[in-house]
Amino acid sequence: MRKFWKLLNRAIFLTIFFIPIFLQPSLADVKDIWKQSQNIKKIESKSDSEFGSQQELPPTTINPTSQQQLGTSGIQEVKIKKETNEVIFGIYDPATTGIPVNFWSGIDSKLFQGLSSDLLSNPNSFATNYIIKKIFFSKVNLLEFDDKGIAYLNFISLFLAKQKDIDLIDSVINQNNLLLNNEKLLNYLINDNFASYEIKKTCKYATQLGAEISNFELQKFKVFCLVQAKENRKALAQLELMKEAGFKDSFFVQKINYLQGMLLSKKGIENTDSLLNIHLSILSDPEFDPSYSIFKNNLNKKKYFFKSPLVEKVVDKNNTLESGYTTEDEFELIKFLESGSDANIFPIDKLLPFYKKIIFGIDDLLSPLETYSKYHPSKGRALLYQALLLTRDPEQKLAFMLELKKNYIQNKTPALANALYFQLVKNINKKYLSKDLLSKIQTYNENSNKKITSVETNNAYLHTSDAISLLAEKKINKKKVKILNKFSKLTAKNKYQLNEKDLAMIYLLSEKKISLPGELKKSLNSEEIYIPNKIYNLLEKNQLDLATIELLKLIKNLKESKDYVRDFRIINKIFDRLGLDLLKNDFNKYELLVS
Repeated sequence: MRKFWKLLNRAIFLTIFFIPIFLQPSLADVKDIWKQSQNIKKIESKSDSEFGSQQELPPTTINPTSQQQLGTSGIQEVKIKKETNEVIFGIYDPATTGIPVNFWSGIDSKLFQGLSSDLLSNPNSFATNYIIKKIFFSKVNLLEFDDKGIAYLNFISLFLAKQKDIDLIDSVINQNNLLLNNEKLLNYLINDNFASYEIKKTCKYATQLGAEISNFELQKFKVFCLVQAKENRKALAQLELMKEAGFKDSFFVQKINYLQGMLLSKKGIENTDSLLNIHLSILSDPEFDPSYSIFKNNLNKKKYFFKSPLVEKVVDKNNTLESGYTTEDEFELIKFLESGSDANIFPIDKLLPFYKKIIFGIDDLLSPLETYSKYHPSKGRALLYQALLLTRDPEQKLAFMLELKKNYIQNKTPALANALYFQLVKNINKKYLSKDLLSKIQTYNENSNKKITSVETNNAYLHTSDAISLLAEKKINKKKVKILNKFSKLTAKNKYQLNEKDLAMIYLLSEKKISLPGELKKSLNSEEIYIPNKIYNLLEKNQLDLATIELLKLIKNLKESKDYVRDFRIINKIFDRLGLDLLKNDFNKYELLVS
């Protein structure tokens, strides 16, 4: 027993002795970890302060080396090169424009605030817009601006809104993940896409609306799109913010609540004041069938009607209609459909069956040219169309087609007039068609396949002929020189008169040391041209950015110049002084080829 107590005492002693030894490393670790956590906090605090110093940068898309998001009020998402401390915006490589990344270094950003009135106030020529696009969408370092590029990007957003070039907008947004907090641009993007029934694309922009946009109509789209995306909490939060700012629209709130499942739909409560209200009315009440009349006097509403399922309801109803159209309202509906075909948003092949559903007497069908004018315009056109389908006489068919075309034009639907006329006339045997008409058919078909801003050559004029390539080619093409000889001979025989663009091109050929034939050479004079003093002084001071701005103003005003040839040559001379050969070639091509 005594031996047992001795062993127990020894065990207790050893336990008491070794416990502090085992605990000491753990306690030491706790102390070290605490110190480490303090160090981490200091590092994080320092990192946060550094990040905070960048909050004034325009929002950017960060490259893979840095995934932080930088906030701002102007524009979001451009590429950043952290290693060189650059924020790069643009879609064109400097090698293709001649505009260096640091081209705007040191320029006063306030200049861009007034530039929109100088360059965007009135419609520009194709060449002007092209050069603006190449210069301002060339990749640039936004950190070179004193406001981190906000005014520069706001100018660009205004340009995009004015241009309404959806391909350009998409290329900018897709390549730079660009989201401009510019109300005019966003208003265009949201409303144009919504009118085209591009709901997903509308919401792509609407859900990105920043707090800077105070326009309630645009904010309503954001709320609607958040609900569409099943983000109800965000939608309600946005709606509450709007209410706090003074938003009052009981109809909109009721429909949003319904879409979120909070209220039952109240039939009879519809609103057609805006496209969004019409859309909400249809979503909340599938039986709501708005009249075509609410869409006919507004371009966006008209586009929405023809792009949405609403038009298919009208077409389906016509396909199953057993009785004919007889009322004035029905004829007005057909007139509305005609306007859709004229705007190229309603296929002609879907319009023509409506004409067939109008019933006429035998006397009308036998003498349509004498009787069609006594009816409603659309009913009269239906009579002419039915008559040309019934007759087998090609000459009568042609007469009815011409009268139908004439009537469309009188009723201000010229695009529909030409489209239907040339669609119908191609079914006539060519032996009944005159050479003049065959030529018109060929020209129409060629023009239909061309873009409005086509830069294809046309040898009917010197400045649009194939000879224009002599301006850019290093080697002289003898075939192109022959074209110059042809126009020289035509001019000598008074069969061709040189216009101002022809003369501008001749001067460029002369400056390139290309040998000109007699009559073309005679058109030259030895008058010296001078760069305007303001631009000359900027060039002498090597202020190339400001000189470029002044050059753009000259280009914009060229179409209204009282001395086109002189100013055209001056513009080329300034391009040479700036060293922008690539842009000069583009300017000459688009200015001379595109009317």
